Amino acid sequence: MLNYSYYPFSKELEQIEGDDLATLKSVAEGWYVDYKQQGLKIADYAKHMAAFANQYGGWLFIGIKENSDGSRTASEFPGLPKSELEKVSTDIREASAAHVNPEILYEERVIEGPIESLGLPEDHSILIIGVPMSYSTPHIHSSGRIYRRLADQSKPKEETDRYILDELWKRGNLHKEKTSSFLRKVPPLPECQADSPWLHIFFKASQSQLGPLHRLSFDDFSNIVRNKDNAILGVQCPMQSVQTTADGFLARQIEGNDPSLATLTLRWWHDSTVRFDIPLNKHNATGFLETHERNSHAKEFHEIVCDTGYSNISIVDYSIVIQVIASLTNHYLQMLNVIGDTRDSLSCFKLRNVFHTSPFVDSKEFIERAREFAIPMTTDEQISVPKEPDESNMFFHGYKNRDVDFKSYEEYSPVPYTFSVPLFYRILEAVGIVSDVDQFTNDKELWGFDKVNNISASP
Repeated sequence: MLNYSYYPFSKELEQIEGDDLATLKSVAEGWYVDYKQQGLKIADYAKHMAAFANQYGGWLFIGIKENSDGSRTASEFPGLPKSELEKVSTDIREASAAHVNPEILYEERVIEGPIESLGLPEDHSILIIGVPMSYSTPHIHSSGRIYRRLADQSKPKEETDRYILDELWKRGNLHKEKTSSFLRKVPPLPECQADSPWLHIFFKASQSQLGPLHRLSFDDFSNIVRNKDNAILGVQCPMQSVQTTADGFLARQIEGNDPSLATLTLRWWHDSTVRFDIPLNKHNATGFLETHERNSHAKEFHEIVCDTGYSNISIVDYSIVIQVIASLTNHYLQMLNVIGDTRDSLSCFKLRNVFHTSPFVDSKEFIERAREFAIPMTTDEQISVPKEPDESNMFFHGYKNRDVDFKSYEEYSPVPYTFSVPLFYRILEAVGIVSDVDQFTNDKELWGFDKVNNISASP
């Protein structure tokens, strides 16, 4: 899943074994490969890693001797003494984090001896460092210089060409613009639903951290979103329609809905990005009272509507939105857990077709605020938060908040809620349901922890 222009092996990095290194006897040092027989100074590691990241990505092999016949291929595999391995690994980590800005992502693999076919002795190891092509360019060395790889040089070259430097800046900015555009794009709606209100939520993994080694399989995706064997703990939002897409998977809740229409949907991309498409129920005053007779505070809300003199109000019900988001977030977290994705997550959202609608939640505190300050009115057709999402302004959801035992109901069941707190709050704030964090955290009815775990959302 990492972005390498050249990959010397036929296996994933963690599957590479000693005999696989024999292929390097025909791989020349240059654009994508560098052989080092011994360890380097920390600043020199940083040069090589920055050069690979700024160029096309590449591979640093430590403990391999380059051929002296001019071919620049690997000739001998003496390795590093195992007693030195920890220091070399620590130096590389420091080089990436402290001697290059921004920090460089890399992956590491240790091949331990003895390997007779390569001549790698016992108590010696070869260290493989993979540096993917970066979209956070340019990476600047602690010396203030910018380095790149060049085909005719085995060492990185200090870059002074203004055109090349501009291209490095453009690469990072272009990727940022593409990511922002992707996170603002929402699916079209059927004509009969063109005016219905929807909430669209994106979660994406932090690009400043290494991703998982494996993709989510269709079977795992299907098992999680359908949960037929009840193996998935926590709040549930079962999906019945599951399919593949060109770049991931799609799950839809069609039970109780017309399958030909847009309905509650979870879309997964193979880079661990996910989008929730959540239909919101909209009513006029009469229809609201008829359909909400079981809600504890619907009658009070309707009284405020009448007393205030609303004649043509459109009410959007957000009462179970938190439950639906938590349920879909549960699916998302389970997927990350299956593939071992330990990156932090970032989120953004878009509300659509909400112009001149009034929000409702079945909460006593909300009713009291509506009596004091009047019923909120959404005056925007669309609300995107943040307006132009990127990693610097999206809502942060740390991995530590989901680093629990997924098989323990006591540990895991609150996680889909608490993990999404920053997102929950800003959605409700955007439509005027809450105005400060204390209202949000103290309003237990608003959170709905006492409600059923099986959620069905109809458009």
